Amino acid sequence: MERDRKMVLEFPSPASNGATWWQIWRGRAARCIGLILNGLGCAGKVRPISIDDPLTGTHLELRVGSTFTVIAVNGRDYYFRRLDGVYDGAGMGCGRS
Repeated sequence: MERDRKMVLEFPSPASNGATWWQIWRGRAARCIGLILNGLGCAGKVRPISIDDPLTGTHLELRVGSTFTVIAVNGRDYYFRRLDGVYDGAGMGCGRS
């Protein structure tokens, strides 16, 4: 009979890990709102950041300009239209958006 059961991963509930009632409901609300926004095709919000990964030696930079969001990986720029997030192209050393 044990072999007939499907393998199910048991995860501890948030309450058993010490999360408060408010933290649980805030997380559920954020996930629900995120699912709705993804379903509507709304763009996500990002902040500019620069990251140097010491393990791989990769330099990652995220810039938000007036018309494009730029993700730069080791000097290679990938452009996404700011309003709808559609990939627009790539370049190297093209300057700021």
